[in-house]
Amino acid sequence: MQEWVQAFIADRSALPVNIYGHWKVSALSEEDLATEIHLHLQSKGKFVAAIDIVRYLDLPDNTIHLVTAQQWMKVMEYCWKKEPKGQYVNGHERKDVIAYHQNSFLPFWDKLLPLLRAWDRDGNEVMNEVAGKRTIVWTHDESTFYTHNQRKLWWVHDNETPKPIQKGEGVSLMVADFVSADYGWLRSPDGSCTAQVLFKAGKNHEGFFTNDDIITQASQAMDILDKYYPDEWHVLAFDNVTTHSKRPNDALSATWMPKNMPKAPRNFLVEVTKYENSGKTVLDSNSHLVKEKQQMRSGKFPDGSPQSLYFPPGHEHAGQFKGMARILEEQGINTKGLKAHQKSRLEELAAQHGFEVSFYPHFHCECNFIESNWGYAKWIYHQYPESSDEKTLEQNVLNALESVPLISMRCFFTHSLQFMDAYHKGLNGAQAAWANKKYCGHRVLLDTLMADLEKEYQ
Repeated sequence: MQEWVQAFIADRSALPVNIYGHWKVSALSEEDLATEIHLHLQSKGKFVAAIDIVRYLDLPDNTIHLVTAQQWMKVMEYCWKKEPKGQYVNGHERKDVIAYHQNSFLPFWDKLLPLLRAWDRDGNEVMNEVAGKRTIVWTHDESTFYTHNQRKLWWVHDNETPKPIQKGEGVSLMVADFVSADYGWLRSPDGSCTAQVLFKAGKNHEGFFTNDDIITQASQAMDILDKYYPDEWHVLAFDNVTTHSKRPNDALSATWMPKNMPKAPRNFLVEVTKYENSGKTVLDSNSHLVKEKQQMRSGKFPDGSPQSLYFPPGHEHAGQFKGMARILEEQGINTKGLKAHQKSRLEELAAQHGFEVSFYPHFHCECNFIESNWGYAKWIYHQYPESSDEKTLEQNVLNALESVPLISMRCFFTHSLQFMDAYHKGLNGAQAAWANKKYCGHRVLLDTLMADLEKEYQ
């Protein structure tokens, strides 16, 4: 104490230092021990725990408490949380998926890119000159909201007691809509016309969203675009699922088509879904779709005139299928090496309006930016108070959808374009995700991409 006083009299800045709290140094400061623990945890696999450290150091002269091990886990940058989710990879690298992705989908979007509007990171439009009409991509999808799917975490006072909760996800409401990065959700300029569909799915409600419902909604969307946005060229993009890519019931198809005319009373007919006069599908007592058979639609000759696949009335084999051999003889063509392509109902409908249709590849939801819009809307929806009332559910869903900012939609769209450009440059899913994160804000990845990628993975 005397030494401290004399030192302070000589130099008023010479204050003694209190070393309280620094009596001990963590054993993790020893680099060798920290490395050993890291390696041990890595050897335990995916689900590691603090108790693994306790057991690893369970020696007579070197034992730690579980609480200390939990603190060490934090020091070693482990966090107790849900595992971060990346891309879904089931089928990502399938040969048929890659073939469609590289040979059909990406070349089509590569042609669209110069015709699309571009935005910077702040959502401001970057002017780019376009020869002809500006192209607007309207992407379509469905998403389901549930009454009990609300937020689960919030600040709860210690005095609060447990309350009964509803079992299950509750009543659902499916939303099907179109969205573009240019205008947001598909609406008329005054908001009076919309292509949005609210649907209560389920056997005991409105049934299921079928291809007929998709066709009706797409037709309504095209009418809105024809009326309110005639000065732009429109592309409708859909998920590549059978509900969207379904062909017409009587579409031309060589599947199961016999080579020669079937012998009566047998005939070659196509099986289609039966409909009531009102347009609704007919169901049997087990709620299964009722099927019926009808003739396949006529083909066309090279000059565009129709070619019936069945013998005409008055013929000795009237109504009978001609057989592939006779049909090809009438065409007078050699089919070796040729492949037939039948457009889907959506493609045929779009062609009538002068629009284009694009189908996203299987397992590539990162290319469809509407998925991010659903995520944003559901994040808003989770903030609303829980309610089992269907009217409240519908109003909350509509409010959440309208709460998605247009600037966020444009960022989501740019994000999707980055993935497409990465795939176009030959990157796989993991590499595309890395590039998308590194070059945030760029619609097209930079020319230095491959050099940066090689440097990253060295």
